[in-house]
Amino acid sequence: MKQIEKSRKVISVLLILMLCIFCPMSSFTARAASSLQLDVEYDESTLTNALEIKVTLQSNSEITVLKYAYARVAKSIYFTQYEENGTTIEKNEAGEYSFFARENGYVSVFAMNKAGEEALHVFRLNNIDSESPKITLASEPLEDFFFVTPTVTDNSMYDVSLRYVEGAYGDVSDEVWKTAKDITNEAGIILNEGKYSFLATDEAGNNSIVIKRFEKNSKIDSNDKTDKDNEFRAVWISYLEFSSNGYTKKEFQKHIRTMFDEVVAMNMNAVIVHVRPFGDAMYDSDYFPWSRYASGTQGKDPGFDPLSIMVKEAHARGLEFHAWLNPYRITSSSTNVKDLSKDNPARIYRTDSFKKNDRNVLTYSGKLYYNPAVEEVQTLIINGIKEIVENYDVDGIHFDDYFYPSLGKNFTKNFDAKEYEVYKNFQVNRGKEYMSIADWRRNNVNTLVKNIYSTVKEIDPDVVFGISPGGFMDALKADDKYYVDFETWLSHDGYIDYLCPQLYWSNDHDIYPYDEILARFIDEAINPDVKLYVGIGAYKAGIKTEGTAWYKNKNVLRNMIREARDTQRVDGFALYSYRYLISKKNHAAIQNMMKEFK
Repeated sequence: MKQIEKSRKVISVLLILMLCIFCPMSSFTARAASSLQLDVEYDESTLTNALEIKVTLQSNSEITVLKYAYARVAKSIYFTQYEENGTTIEKNEAGEYSFFARENGYVSVFAMNKAGEEALHVFRLNNIDSESPKITLASEPLEDFFFVTPTVTDNSMYDVSLRYVEGAYGDVSDEVWKTAKDITNEAGIILNEGKYSFLATDEAGNNSIVIKRFEKNSKIDSNDKTDKDNEFRAVWISYLEFSSNGYTKKEFQKHIRTMFDEVVAMNMNAVIVHVRPFGDAMYDSDYFPWSRYASGTQGKDPGFDPLSIMVKEAHARGLEFHAWLNPYRITSSSTNVKDLSKDNPARIYRTDSFKKNDRNVLTYSGKLYYNPAVEEVQTLIINGIKEIVENYDVDGIHFDDYFYPSLGKNFTKNFDAKEYEVYKNFQVNRGKEYMSIADWRRNNVNTLVKNIYSTVKEIDPDVVFGISPGGFMDALKADDKYYVDFETWLSHDGYIDYLCPQLYWSNDHDIYPYDEILARFIDEAINPDVKLYVGIGAYKAGIKTEGTAWYKNKNVLRNMIREARDTQRVDGFALYSYRYLISKKNHAAIQNMMKEFK
């Protein structure tokens, strides 16, 4: 029996050794189940343009990574080894993890917890439609009206609704669409002369708006912008073109005549000249102090009227004169209000005994700004424009890209955040909804812009009001800077007569290639009564930037002009700026561009 027992032990040892040799340890060692479980939930039955994907997680350890990607991911290494892959999934207002998918195909969701456990879920979407319907309008002028035949095409088999209203309304959230007339099943409609907006909405919720003006014996509803004789061709003349030491009347006249003669020689037809660069005035103002660029000292009367001279000399040469103002900027390198003239309203606000107006002027990033949220400030800015249009024969009022500054990650707490809290509390106490701080700031700018437009038109309907924002579209729409609602300005009546985005990049730029950004602005320019000009950065000629685009390409500027004209949607150009056009006069890129204006 002992021998048999011994033999059994030997056999047992041999079996264990064989298992160790031929079988991996994990194959017979029980693996602990992962505590990390991941699942997704979404509606597969509805056609939509944005499908919410809810992510549910179970884990005994803190989640450290949660991402999704539009890809059929086979291994988690796609997310773990390449941090740039995938988009982080955040919690929604209900405290649940979710994201909105906006395209069909495979989607992969990956999670990892602090314990190093991983989970990967791959699924496929088929019920997303993100393509907007297309509206075509054919019109036939009859005796007293137009017979309009609308056609709507869409990529889906479902019905598409079509409505229209009188006027320009380029935002589907405009209240007017709630009472719009439904013409979905109409073969044709009868309209009077005027401007109308048409809204098509498909089953998935995609929208398309077309704004068109019907007018007899007019080409105004045409998008063909090929008439070079009517092309706006302007040169920006900034405060940098003027001496901070000031001028005598004779010196100023000579300087202006020289500049304007050069502009005419370039075959341009307009000048955009700084008349208020820093809360000051290049004219006799009832509201703002004399500019140092007129007299050499802010607040000092130069003994003549620079704006009167400039308008007269421009018109004598057949040039339009657009008065260029920066509405909010007070200083560019100082926060000491005592550096300002004693009659400067910014200094008065800060130093008088009335404390409630101290915040009419804000200090931020080493500069002084007028507070865009204060009604008194808006009235001051509007009055300063009103006196220009009333007292001088200007052809236009012009703003450039100085609106709200870039406020950074603390944008909800700095600059005019105190005024926002007052507004928010007021709305809450009334039981009313309130805007986000970003939308509230956009509304502050929009209110000023709209009031300036109406003020100008009440005085002289022929004077135009235009704005030239920076061309970085995505930054303009961000929540922490600028608050420039160009989309509203380009798609509604009553804001501006023209938009001139500063497209200061070549086609080779990594983020803002000229041709692509131009196309995006054109897509937004749907109001036929708002002209689209293009700001051209002539100052970059010969600079080593964006590869060799500006340094070696002699046709970089010429090509920008040609590309814009080829779209047949651009009404003109503004060149930045006079000083560079003169100092780089012999540069090949400048010369080749100027040939386009002959």
